[in-house]
Amino acid sequence: MPALHLAEPGEPARLVPLTVWTTPTPAPAGVLPPAAAARAIATFSQAGDLVLTRGGPGALADAASYLHRRHHALDPTDPAAPPGTRHRPGRTAGLVIDHPAPAQPTVLLARFANLAAQLRPGGCLLTVHPPTDGPYDPLATAILAAKAAGLRYLQHLIVLTVPITAGRLSAPPTPRHHDGRLLTPVHLDVAVLTTPGGSRA
Repeated sequence: MPALHLAEPGEPARLVPLTVWTTPTPAPAGVLPPAAAARAIATFSQAGDLVLTRGGPGALADAASYLHRRHHALDPTDPAAPPGTRHRPGRTAGLVIDHPAPAQPTVLLARFANLAAQLRPGGCLLTVHPPTDGPYDPLATAILAAKAAGLRYLQHLIVLTVPITAGRLSAPPTPRHHDGRLLTPVHLDVAVLTTPGGSRA
């Protein structure tokens, strides 16, 4: 299993593009809005591609079908070896969208190595992360594990889950409380990662 590292020895520092995606309609906390789901599939895959999803809303399957992609939902309860991949040749997917729970990079490494093995050269893995106040930074730990699995960090997307009205973010539809504090999640962090080869790597 590859060792965890922040960067290859001698790898120059580089800025990763950060993009904000807005949404016309609110979405439940932790769920990609339908418009963002469609935009992600349209942006990071091509017509006819196989799109694999793990967790997430039904809008992912609907968007894939509408955009003329083939879709397969992986078993979200299997941490490392999704059953749906055992009967399919590896390295065939153009896009994988995953919703990993916050965890240490060493816990995520096997999961991401398995998902990376499903991607063709230049294919993309998108990992979706709701805001959290837990002990781990979900975006940072996912990027660290994905790089150890041989993936390249390409882009950071901030996906708003509430619309902008009159120049302001609308109030979340269902604010929640935790430890006496009112949490108002209004976005998701999405890491865009890619396999070596192809036009993106």
